[in-house]
Amino acid sequence: MTTLDVKKLTSSNSDWEMNQYTLLSKVKEWESNFRKNKLYPHLNESIELNNKLEEILQENLESKWWLEKETRPGRVNNKYIVYEKAKQVSHQLNQLLTFVAWALKLNRPVMQEGLILRDFIEDNMIISELDNDANYKGKGYFSLIDNKKSVVNIYLYDMKWDWQDDEPVQSLKINLMRSTPLLLLDESVEELMTDFVNYSQPLYRPVAYIISNEFDFSYDETILPLAGEVLLKRIMR
Repeated sequence: MTTLDVKKLTSSNSDWEMNQYTLLSKVKEWESNFRKNKLYPHLNESIELNNKLEEILQENLESKWWLEKETRPGRVNNKYIVYEKAKQVSHQLNQLLTFVAWALKLNRPVMQEGLILRDFIEDNMIISELDNDANYKGKGYFSLIDNKKSVVNIYLYDMKWDWQDDEPVQSLKINLMRSTPLLLLDESVEELMTDFVNYSQPLYRPVAYIISNEFDFSYDETILPLAGEVLLKRIMR
């Protein structure tokens, strides 16, 4: 979830100059992390901001079109008070729309930078399955190498279902089961996973995946979260 309070940033009594400073600082923080190859949670925050701003823009454009009709000159006298009120609201609405348009223009290039990096890493992650005969794939194991620390990690994953905007969404709950330094590994990762599945875990014939990558990017902020996304796509296909 984004740490920005978008509702507060777009309220009618906002200090728009202060809001611009707050948002500029946050977007620059995201951009700095992307250029250090650190994607999460910054990319999700940027995407969420973009989605919320687009919703606000669409909702308030409709109000603007209505108010433009109400604030046209030449209203009759008995409509004068309504006209002045509508004119005041229209001014506030224009300030909001100007800020939202500025915020979208600021955030979108940075969000795209993060998305390009995400897609590049995902495209170069290779996932293979040890046992194609496993019936249930909603719970199992995967291995992933942390190239910075030179260790291979084995995780238990468990797929969870939830609801978001009246739509079902899936996610993976991931728990670390074992870490083995590569220097101490006297067998392949495939053999390590096979031994683990056969002798060191309680599930009956679980599915097991090996996710390969050659990146030395931030493990917790980029590699592991993306491995989870790649795995979820593989399970759901």
